[in-house]
Amino acid sequence: GSDAISVSADVDRLTGFHDEQLSNLKLDYSAAGSRVNGLKVSATASSGAAISISNTTGAGRRTLNMQSADAGAILRFLNIYEHMEGGVITLALAGPSDGSLKGKVDTSNFFVVNEPKLASIVSTTPAGDNRSLNQAVKGKLDTSRVKFERGYAEIDKGSGYLKLANGVLRGPRIGTTFQGTLYDQNNNMDMTGTFMPVYGLNRIFGELPIVGALLGNGRDRGLIGVTYRLKGNANKPLLDINPLSVIAPGIFRSIFEYR
Repeated sequence: GSDAISVSADVDRLTGFHDEQLSNLKLDYSAAGSRVNGLKVSATASSGAAISISNTTGAGRRTLNMQSADAGAILRFLNIYEHMEGGVITLALAGPSDGSLKGKVDTSNFFVVNEPKLASIVSTTPAGDNRSLNQAVKGKLDTSRVKFERGYAEIDKGSGYLKLANGVLRGPRIGTTFQGTLYDQNNNMDMTGTFMPVYGLNRIFGELPIVGALLGNGRDRGLIGVTYRLKGNANKPLLDINPLSVIAPGIFRSIFEYR
């Protein structure tokens, strides 16, 4: 019909959010009215990494796929997240063309840099406790630049909301699980999770001899950590941390045995 549109473009250089630049951008776009029928984008990040995005609709279904060998660059460019550096990311979502999209995001070998929520989880002394997680592990948790080997979450993205399930972040120093609503139609967040330092276990168990005797057996050993909740305005959620506790081995396993 007369409202159908299709665009193909080659762009040498395009600057997005956070001054992030993409080069050699190729774009194919087709739409009918307000509905996008097809979108294909390929580009190169300033690091030289390839980026590809596709959004296709047909036979009542819609799929959204994204791959990048520089996860941080594309997330900054799109103003999705600004505290990631590097990493390989794969996003695959699908659903009915007029409904929510479901799927997963998988990221490997990246850094999280100067993330204030991470710093708060580590340095906040929970109500009813006399020390923060960082004090409990003798101040060894530097959150200014944290390496993660794996990040994963199941996604449910609908009109005005984004929910995450079975989220895992795993690194040589920090492990965390997370789930909940990242934002809803009123821009509110409600996320919960567990957070634990990964190293120096035996030293911690040395301070907790009874717990060490109970849990220090093979790969099922427990681990000191905190459970947390982020709730409220998604732009500035309130962080609530439960007192330090020994995280159940099952959660510990879900982080370190996830493949």
